Formats: sequence, structure tokens, C-alpha cells
Amino acid sequence: MAQPTNLVSKYDIRGDREDLIEAITNTSPEQTPLISNIGRTSATNITHDWQRDSLRSANKDNAAIDGDDATPSARSATNRVGNVCQIFQDTVGTSRRANRVKKAGRKNEQAYQIAKVYKELQRDLEAASLSKNLAVLGDDATASKLAGLGRLIYTNALHNGAGATPAHTSGIASSAITAGTNRTFAEPLVKSAAQSSFTNCGSVPGTVYLSPNHKTTFSGFAGIAVNRFQVGKGEQGRIVGGADVYMSDFGEMEIVPHYLMVGSDVVYGINHDYAAIAYLDGVTRNPLAKTGDSVKEQVLLDATLELTSESCHFKIDNLTP
Repeated sequence: MAQPTNLVSKYDIRGDREDLIEAITNTSPEQTPLISNIGRTSATNITHDWQRDSLRSANKDNAAIDGDDATPSARSATNRVGNVCQIFQDTVGTSRRANRVKKAGRKNEQAYQIAKVYKELQRDLEAASLSKNLAVLGDDATASKLAGLGRLIYTNALHNGAGATPAHTSGIASSAITAGTNRTFAEPLVKSAAQSSFTNCGSVPGTVYLSPNHKTTFSGFAGIAVNRFQVGKGEQGRIVGGADVYMSDFGEMEIVPHYLMVGSDVVYGINHDYAAIAYLDGVTRNPLAKTGDSVKEQVLLDATLELTSESCHFKIDNLTP
């Protein structure tokens, strides 16, 4: 078939309006499960410190003679440790015209970009907290950096080969982690980590953060109770292919796959009661000097990771990603 002679078709007309929906779809993950679930506190200096203490070992032979004199026992001082506030920043600049013209999905370009930056900086803080970064105090030529979970956790740190995390009993955690040899993630490692946490803290961490790949491995552990839901009449059966809660010998742990841990060689067990983000002054939005036909603003987030009782957490390090 062919078009009739002199027919005006869609391809001949000019001035037809575009068909653009009034929305912008952004499918990038923006959740920050770690910093959203742990506490929030305030920092008043660049270095944010806290004190840790512990009880002496239990003594089954603590028996006193009737009427004996009392002599004070030797007491140990508290450990004062800390972390360093890190300045997360981004700057947005948009022209007058970019903000003035009519746009689909947003009215003001500057406000739209600033809103994105807020989410991006929160993701940066989440990534830094999940990292093995060492604390850097910083100076006039060096940016300060916070130490991540991978450096702060050392008591219940499961390494392989020569791998080791130095103890952190004073100051900031700035000494390097000794590299180990990667091995396959397996259930006995989770059992060992849970036992170590219980021995040193009296409980297991309530949440385990791990990479999507390690979550898939985790769901293949032999301890899964059932692989099908019981279904009623007329219902479709559902196969259970993953585990969301792990019942260890010492308590339950929720399993949370984290998109920012893709390619990670570590699994974290975190007790949310003993972790927090300390903000120096929250998130600030600062207009910059106007230098032309544009608007510029800098967004700052100044914060650090606080781990008040590192022995209540665990990490399983040196894993094949």
C-alpha cells in the first residue's frame, strides 16, 4: 500500500510539540542502611573522642578470709580513643538561563541539583563508614579522613593468612591493616565470628552487612530451615531462595546486602547500639560569590564514625569478592 497523492503526513508537518513527561526517573540506589540505623550524635572538635573500659576477668577463686585486712586491687585506666571528622563536599553551579527556562520534571535547576547532592554526600558518608580507610588527622595540605569500620574493628576480626588489624587503644586508628590471603566465604566463619562476639561482648551483633555476592553465598548455607512456603488451596507455591535472618548459637542476626559493598572482601556484624555518626555541624549549604551570569553553591557534610564498643561488632576479612 502507498500514501494517497499530496497527503500531509506526520513526517511533513512542522511545529509539532514534543511529548516529554513531567517527571525525572532516577533509579540509582540512595538508601544508606548503616548510617540510617546507627545513632546520631554531635562532634565539637575535628577529633571526636570517647572512652572505653572493661571488667577484669572473672575469678572463681575470689574467696576472702574472715576478718582479713582489705587491700585495694590494681585498677586499669580507661582507653581514650577517637576518630577524625571528614569534610564531604560538592559544588553546584547553574546559569541564569538554566534556572529561568521552562523545564520538564523540575522548576528550578539549582534546587534540583542541590537535592541530588544531599543524597550523594550521604552515600559518600555511608561508603566511608563501610570502608577500611585509616584515620587521617590532616593539616594545611592534607584532607582529614575518618577511619571506617574495617579499621576500627579489631577484637572480633577474622583474618586469613598473615592478615591482621592492629589494636586501637589510644588516639586515632591510623596504623595500617596487614594484608591477608583471600578465602571463600563460608558458614563456619559466621559461626566463629558470632562466638567471638558473644565471648567478648555477651551478645551477637543484630545486623550483618555484606556484598550482594556474599549474600548469595550466605543464602546457600546448609542451615536454611525450609525451601518452600506452605500454601493454601488455589495458591501458587513459593520457593525460598534466600535467608534474611541467621539464627546462630548465640542469637539472631539480620542479613542486609549492601549495594555499596559490591566487590568487597569483608563482611561486618554491627551492633547498632554501639555505633553512631557524629556530625560537627550537620549538612550546610553555602552560596558562593557571584562571578558572572550564574549561581554557585557549595554543600558540606562534616562528620565522623563513632564506635563506642568495638568488641560488640565483628568483621570477617580476607574473603574472595
